[in-house]
Amino acid sequence: MKFKFKLWIETDEGKPVIGKGGISLIKNVIETGSISTAAKRMHVSYKFAWEYVRKVNDILGGIEMHKGGKGAGGTLVSEKINEVIKIYEEAEKEVNEVLEKYNKRIEEILKK
Repeated sequence: MKFKFKLWIETDEGKPVIGKGGISLIKNVIETGSISTAAKRMHVSYKFAWEYVRKVNDILGGIEMHKGGKGAGGTLVSEKINEVIKIYEEAEKEVNEVLEKYNKRIEEILKK
């Protein structure tokens, strides 16, 4: 038995912007320069990936999507988005470390 959590960033109005899956998608877009390739890597549809990236861009900005096709187009992600990813991953790591402390305590109690 252990604690679990889901972490996401949302607007002040409570609208979800990006979570673990979205962070992974954007990181794949950064690595490949392509929403299409990132979608294939993550086994999600191009439509889903494109709409997700567009939603993140509409709220945060910093993502340039260039239409193309084979051999054209591409997606560029700004340093601002890279910083958001870094902060998200730092927060996730810190929360995991805190939860691990409590998971050990629960484990000790349950072993009695």
